Amino acid sequence: MKKIKYLLPILIILLTGCTNYQELTDIAITTAIAVDYSPETNEYTLITQVVNAVKQDNASSSNEPTFINFSSTSSSLTEAIDKIVLESPRKLYTAQTQVIILSKEIISNHLDEVLDYFIRNPEIRGETLVILAPDKEDLQGITIQTLLDNLSSSNIISSLEESEKKGYTTSIKLDDLLDMYLNPYKEIILPTIYVEGNKNIGSEEENKTSTIYKETVKIGNISIFKDNTFQDYLSLDNGKYLNIIKGKLTDTPLKLPYKDGYIVYELYDIKSKLTPNTKSNSITLTIKGKAKSYEIITNTNIENTKETKDIQEYLNRSLENNITTFFNSIRNKYNTDIFNFRDTYYKDNPKYLKNNYNNWYKDIYPKLNFKVKSKLELYEKGKIKEEIKYVKENR
Repeated sequence: MKKIKYLLPILIILLTGCTNYQELTDIAITTAIAVDYSPETNEYTLITQVVNAVKQDNASSSNEPTFINFSSTSSSLTEAIDKIVLESPRKLYTAQTQVIILSKEIISNHLDEVLDYFIRNPEIRGETLVILAPDKEDLQGITIQTLLDNLSSSNIISSLEESEKKGYTTSIKLDDLLDMYLNPYKEIILPTIYVEGNKNIGSEEENKTSTIYKETVKIGNISIFKDNTFQDYLSLDNGKYLNIIKGKLTDTPLKLPYKDGYIVYELYDIKSKLTPNTKSNSITLTIKGKAKSYEIITNTNIENTKETKDIQEYLNRSLENNITTFFNSIRNKYNTDIFNFRDTYYKDNPKYLKNNYNNWYKDIYPKLNFKVKSKLELYEKGKIKEEIKYVKENR
């Protein structure tokens, strides 16, 4: 399926008669781009991932890697990309770019130039995913060979999608990042990746022959910013709470301590609603949905109706307290509105927000009353075998 995805645009071009095979042999299909900037040299560093045409065209070329990486440095992005042709025999074709990886230096000090370049590039799509690389080594993620995905860019996207399903992170497209950058009522958040393992082996084809990768790329925690300046990374649970507040999470597991053990809940059909009130300077988050106690590792009689009701009430109370604590910690420590409450106020009462925009972080946000009302319904009691296991182990 992945090969079809990359060949489809080429087939469309051929069928429409816009080009010919000779022209296709002159392009290098680019699937990932990593960008960094060095304040010491005042130069951009660019790494690109290009589909290996030899591997794609010749099934017998088993020793050929599925992709090739090119890199260059220059004082401008345009020159950096143009300089790649000095190493690559083909012109970069960026219309199939799946992911753009940016360094913290880019986000904090050079996002204006980078966004301007990519938005003006007619080949780059607004749906292209953007990810933050916490360290320079993490920018090398697009050079790692893996077996499950022919292209490291596909591997990154697959991992991001799975992590997002559980609520640990969130996908940000190029259009989303542009909106967060230009919208005065929003702050930037980005998913992250990091490289783990042996830096010298990961980019080699031999990395694919081991049952355990010597080096791999993993999806990290959500990174948060204020005025484009990096602040911190959220914990996995706080990533879930942020996605619940922003209405981007529908299903997720949630482990909570309970009595002398713990309960793992599975939350389903989560629906979040924010209700602002500019007169009282308050926002109410209402959470509705369903849940089941997937694991109960504690001394609890789940067949008892009262106990089941207590477990449901405990879930809702804990969710309300945890989300409120999370909000307060972000506000008190960083004073950054990663929740887009400014934007919520603006949509509810544009005149009020415009009049109070300049003192949002001084007077409005620090005094904002955030209320959480959780109304999740427990519709399955849990697995009996977990209760039996607990009883046996704690006799």
